[in-house]
Amino acid sequence: MIRSHRMLGLAITAIIALGALVVEPAAAVPLTVEGGASGTTFYTGDQDNSSHEFVTPAGTVKCTTAVFTGSSTGASVNELTLAPSYSGCTAFGFAGTDVKVNGCTYTFTTPKKSTLTTVTWSNVNENGIQREELHIICPAGKKIEITPTSFGASVCTQFIGPQTPGWGHVTGRNAGTSLAMDITLEFTLESIVYTGSGGACGTSGVAAKYTGKSTISAYSSETHFTQRGLTISL
Repeated sequence: MIRSHRMLGLAITAIIALGALVVEPAAAVPLTVEGGASGTTFYTGDQDNSSHEFVTPAGTVKCTTAVFTGSSTGASVNELTLAPSYSGCTAFGFAGTDVKVNGCTYTFTTPKKSTLTTVTWSNVNENGIQREELHIICPAGKKIEITPTSFGASVCTQFIGPQTPGWGHVTGRNAGTSLAMDITLEFTLESIVYTGSGGACGTSGVAAKYTGKSTISAYSSETHFTQRGLTISL
């Protein structure tokens, strides 16, 4: 009997120790908006000195202008949704390319990983736990459409539908200015599912990758008249 109790105790201890290896702590609030308690905060962002790129086995989509907009309420922001728009795009060797977002957004849900100045939203399996904190959300029946053109005519179309990409992360950092007014977001999303109409756009796959870096600013109104401080915080 004593031996049985001893073995049971050792088993329980082992289970608790294993749990300690795989359970992540609850996340802190990743973003703080100065003055956000007084009403809605509006966000806008542009790319930082580089293009945003979407790479598939069929080729690369590169856009010189990427704009992000969104809003939130309250001084503490747990989740962030940004609506992208793209222009100045080339794709699969064609200089003229139209990227229609069709109401799709990038949604970052509460992250598990943060430091004093950095927050990471991740879709990576770590310590036996699959983190799914980055999502592409679209209205019913809608997808992102990438359409290269030649002499004004559509060549083909590639589609990116609503999904949680299988791998990747977005890292947010304080911009480092003396006023601490902005944050930067660095995108690295992989294993994105896409489909294509054939030709230069390919057909379908799960190996697409999206990269880019942008600075996000916060304002007290949609007219962006008064800026609010936006910082990464624990």
